[in-house]
Amino acid sequence: MKFRALAASLGAGVLALTFVSGPGAVSASADLIVTVQPTRTIVAERYLEQELSWRKCGEPALRTQCALVTVPRDWSNQSAGVDLEVAISKVAPKKGKPSRIVVGNPGGPGAPGLGMAPFLASRPALAKGHLAVGFDPRGTGDSTTITCDGSPLFTMDARDRDGDNLDLIADAAELTSTYCERQSRGLLPYITTEQTVKDLDLVRALLGFEQLDFIGYSGGTWLGAYYQTYFPEHVGRFVLDSNTDFTQPWQHTFEAQPEAFERRFREDFAGWAARYHAQLRLGKTAEQVVRFYERLRAKLKQEPAVESFLDGMIKVTYDQNTLDGMIANSMYSKLDFQTLAEDMRFINDLRDTMAKKGRKATQRKVDALPDVVQKAHAKRAQRAMSRRSGPVLPLAEDSSNSTFFAITCNDTEWPQGQGHADDVSAELGPQYPLLGWSANENPCYYWDRPSLDMPVPDGEGLPTTLMVQSDHDPATNASLAVEAHEQYAGSRLVRVAGEGDHGIYGGINPCVDKVVDAFLTTGRSPVTDVVCQGTGIPAPRKHEPEPEVAAARTAAVTGYPLARIADYTNSLSGF
Repeated sequence: MKFRALAASLGAGVLALTFVSGPGAVSASADLIVTVQPTRTIVAERYLEQELSWRKCGEPALRTQCALVTVPRDWSNQSAGVDLEVAISKVAPKKGKPSRIVVGNPGGPGAPGLGMAPFLASRPALAKGHLAVGFDPRGTGDSTTITCDGSPLFTMDARDRDGDNLDLIADAAELTSTYCERQSRGLLPYITTEQTVKDLDLVRALLGFEQLDFIGYSGGTWLGAYYQTYFPEHVGRFVLDSNTDFTQPWQHTFEAQPEAFERRFREDFAGWAARYHAQLRLGKTAEQVVRFYERLRAKLKQEPAVESFLDGMIKVTYDQNTLDGMIANSMYSKLDFQTLAEDMRFINDLRDTMAKKGRKATQRKVDALPDVVQKAHAKRAQRAMSRRSGPVLPLAEDSSNSTFFAITCNDTEWPQGQGHADDVSAELGPQYPLLGWSANENPCYYWDRPSLDMPVPDGEGLPTTLMVQSDHDPATNASLAVEAHEQYAGSRLVRVAGEGDHGIYGGINPCVDKVVDAFLTTGRSPVTDVVCQGTGIPAPRKHEPEPEVAAARTAAVTGYPLARIADYTNSLSGF
């Protein structure tokens, strides 16, 4: 069996590689013992010599091709004979051959990313010289998936500190861990960042490029920093947008999240809604808007509004958890603020009608809405209702959520047990009630993680890394970017002041786009850190008379980069 020393990696020692035929699309034979030298990793030649079967995927206008790459289930035991598949996508320049490759990851971690290829190819600065590539990381999307199917929903109110309620939350979080392990067919220990960066480097090699440029959003910043750490020789121009603190364990990133969501809700959304009280009717001051939310939450906890949409096809329970989820889901982009404000008003009207006239009266209000509007309302509520546990994920489905848990619970250590979980919740909840109380719902406190000790990224010896961060980002607290920037050698930080969107590069901030495009196309990085100004929260639009137009406005927003990437991914899925 032949092998190659493919890429830079960490560590030295003796690696026993027994390559045998497996059920995947590649073949192998013979046994051998390989001495691994420092900064080298060994890849069985059968993976490097596989031929990719490209096919057109998505709408013809996207010019996208997709393929499946065979990877070992465990890169440290390629001889096991068990392979996985990783779905990848590419868009080539319209003319000529690309001189560079740029790979994108939308984060999560665990979000499928086939849509990154057409999204990056839509950027004029990248369209001429780059091969744009996306991929669904192992565990999610059209790659080999894992599942936590059957794990419990969190119907309990996290603010209820009764001992029995805390025990129920702990049981549900522990069951989530159990379901993930039992439902994932033995794959769960292999869904890690270490395995994923090695998949990514194989993709680079198969596509024939020595260096890799990269754009990672959110959880993709973690992936990007670890790729740089494992494969420094292949690092090109890396952009990390909306940053985790990849220099510390995952726990640190998620314990900083409730503060960021609270700030985004109270300072950005509530302040904006108050300025337009005449139209939105939530309160004349930010404090009044927050009180409107708290009163509505209390009413929904006392008696939820249960409604049927589309002639009974979809049933929605508007309770306190649904409300919290809808608010959190709407904090990622300011373009979702108006829809959230109108949803809060709509739910409040339903609840008041139910209290005064009964459930039949509220159902008549729902039935009177055009079907397209009912569908939009139900979709947003279902997204909020389907939240499993832990931090809120936008645009997530089962395999995405499952991969999210696997990565964040497997990669780095978490303190174990209900005592730790409840202590974190008790500390964060009073300060940041929107999400802080629910910190104890995270299954990582009960996770049986594999033996894994990844090197900590420090940036030493790397080219410049460009980091982009908005001040009021809800999902990745700006403090995390500052901390990571201080610890990451050679990094440059592009701070977006007066902005709170999560995921900035790609069409919503001209200043950021100019800096990032110049870096990706020329390699020129800012000499010092840069401050760009945010673009502000737009005034609410007046209601359109046609229900179809109104529903389109209340559906997924297409201007938000991560939502556009998700739309592209959905159009390519199932190729």
